[in-house]
Amino acid sequence: MHNQSLVILTLGAALLAAPLAQADRRFHETGRHGYTDYARVVNVEPIYRTVSLSRPHRECWQEEVAYPEDDGVGDAALGMIVGGVIGGALGHNLQHDGDTGKIAGAVIGSAIGHDVATRRHRRGYRTGWTERCTTVQERYSEERLDGYRVTYRYKGHTFTTRMDHDPGRRLRVRVNVLPLDD
Repeated sequence: MHNQSLVILTLGAALLAAPLAQADRRFHETGRHGYTDYARVVNVEPIYRTVSLSRPHRECWQEEVAYPEDDGVGDAALGMIVGGVIGGALGHNLQHDGDTGKIAGAVIGSAIGHDVATRRHRRGYRTGWTERCTTVQERYSEERLDGYRVTYRYKGHTFTTRMDHDPGRRLRVRVNVLPLDD
C-alpha cells in the first residue's frame, strides 16, 4: 500500500504543477543564465532616408528646317535625252554626209538639255517643320522606409532599439541574469 500511496502522491503533484507551468509560459529558457520574455512597446517611429534616383525621359520639340527644292536629277536626265535627240537632228541637218555632226549635235544638245533642266529646278529651299527628340536623365529624390525606432518598457525600464519591421504591441526580448560579485 505504501507504493500505491507514492504513485498517487506523485500523480497529484504532477497535476498541480502543470497549471503552474502553464501560468508562467511566457518565460522560455535560452541558455544557462537567460530566458526570453515580452516587453510592452510604447512607441514606434518609422525611419526614412532620402535617395537620389534618375530615370530616362524623352523630350521632343518642333524645329524649323530648310528642305532643298527638287534638284532636277530626274528632269535633268529627261532634259539630256530630249536635248540629245534635238541636237542629233540638228547635227544631221547641218551635215548630211557623216555621223560626226550627229554625234557632236547629240552631245551638245544633251549638255544644253541637262543645264536647262537643272537651272529650271534649282530655285532654292522651302521651309518645313520636323520633330526632334532627345533622351535626358531626369533626377529626383525619393523617401524610402529604412527601418523603425522602437521604444519599449520592460520591468519598469525604458529601452530603444532599431528594427527592420514594426513589432506591434509587444516585443520579444532576451533576458540574461548574471550574478554580481560584491
